Amino acid sequence: MTARLLAAAPALGLTVVLALAAAPVTAQEAPAAPSFLTTPRDWSATLREDVTALHAVIMDSHPGPYDTLNPGFRARAEAGLATALQRAEATTDAGGWWWALRAYVASFDDGHVQMGLKESGGFPTRWPGFLTNDKGGDQIVMTRDETDADTPPVGARLIDCDGVSADQLGADRIGAFRGRWFLESQHVLYGDWLFMNASNPWTPEMRNCRFEVGGQTRGWTLNWRPIATDDLSARRQALSGRGDYEFGLKTLDDGGVWFSAPSFNGNPGSDAYAALTPLMEEMKTRQTELRAAPYVVLDLRGNGGGSSHWSDLVAQALWGDDWMASHQLPAIEAIEWRASDDNLKAIQAYFDEWTAANADAQRINWARRIIDGMTAARAAGQPYWRDGNDQTAPEEARPAPTRVVRGPVFVLTDAGCGSACLDAVDLWKAMGGIQIGRETSADTVYMDVRGDELPSGLVQIAIPMKVWRGRQRGNNEPQRPAHVFDGDMADTAALQAWVRTLPEN
Repeated sequence: MTARLLAAAPALGLTVVLALAAAPVTAQEAPAAPSFLTTPRDWSATLREDVTALHAVIMDSHPGPYDTLNPGFRARAEAGLATALQRAEATTDAGGWWWALRAYVASFDDGHVQMGLKESGGFPTRWPGFLTNDKGGDQIVMTRDETDADTPPVGARLIDCDGVSADQLGADRIGAFRGRWFLESQHVLYGDWLFMNASNPWTPEMRNCRFEVGGQTRGWTLNWRPIATDDLSARRQALSGRGDYEFGLKTLDDGGVWFSAPSFNGNPGSDAYAALTPLMEEMKTRQTELRAAPYVVLDLRGNGGGSSHWSDLVAQALWGDDWMASHQLPAIEAIEWRASDDNLKAIQAYFDEWTAANADAQRINWARRIIDGMTAARAAGQPYWRDGNDQTAPEEARPAPTRVVRGPVFVLTDAGCGSACLDAVDLWKAMGGIQIGRETSADTVYMDVRGDELPSGLVQIAIPMKVWRGRQRGNNEPQRPAHVFDGDMADTAALQAWVRTLPEN
């Protein structure tokens, strides 16, 4: 397999809808509390069973336990399990069960280790009459109950609560249950959780907080109370800066072309797949217009990943094969797949689905190669099947190709860009694209997730099956824009006006 195919091998596109595990909920997503909250259950036993099963899946199928370059993985997994089992002794309700599981998942600091409720809805939530959000590294009051005069005003900056600094509060109360708190994107996506208590018994409600208001330090005693689901959802949506993005290829008034892809889902049954397939054909049809445009924007807002196959097709349509061949990402060393029985079944299921859907030959052959490799590794008792880079000699030098794209190509990203979205940014920047917008999320070198279910029947999980060796972008390293947009990332009109002012234009 060539270096290019290794780097572009399509991700599985398992876009598992994981409640409470993804971006902030939107205003229209305000379902009632899940039914299991009112069903009698031994939540202590449920936590023990679920976290033990989750740990077993990770040890059986995740690449980490045998990764010699990550020698602390097993110890981290065991420590997380021990903490969850200890919490099980004190767990009396669904909130204790859920947040102990979340903390175990978060301990891996890996966006590809995921979990979510199968049933839609959230946990009963309390607040002190105001919410903060991360703004420039500070926690700022962004919304409040205007009928309660005894709450800090909008714009107040948090200093500390109960003697604990604002930074430490974020790490303890959000990062410990979301993971990767060292990333700006996590602060952007989850910063508004600091003054919400969604039935989490492991984060006692804060009592006394100090804020800076107009250059003066003032203290408040917090009065926690329930908040209605619709009210909370609307407030969080207003703070999120995330919109409802659509697929499309539009020519703007000044001749610039705006390409939008809010998902790279590779599942043939998904809405995104149905939208992306004709969109790729449209890019080919309009290739001359794209290349002659004064500028092109590749808009990845809302894109959390899926399959890197789509970003390859975009690059081919825009820059062409010759340009891609001369601007390749550095070849990776290899991909190692954890050769477990359940991982093999997951790849087989995708092979069967793609074959039935008459998907392109690259996808089908990719899956067949992995199936054969995993099968051989299992027969030999090996934990990994290693898909090595077989490019043993440098490619023959070729004349530098002519740049066929007239204007700059801007790659617009937000904090939710991860997985195959990051692969797209890697590729398009190598082609000469200029990243703009906000810093992305980041991923580990553990990739390509598969789904599973925990014994309670209440939770879906997703875990990675492979590990990259020698990837240019480091472990949990985000992509940072050349030009930062400080406004509302959901305001497309404002972004379009801003793009016209960029120096490359």
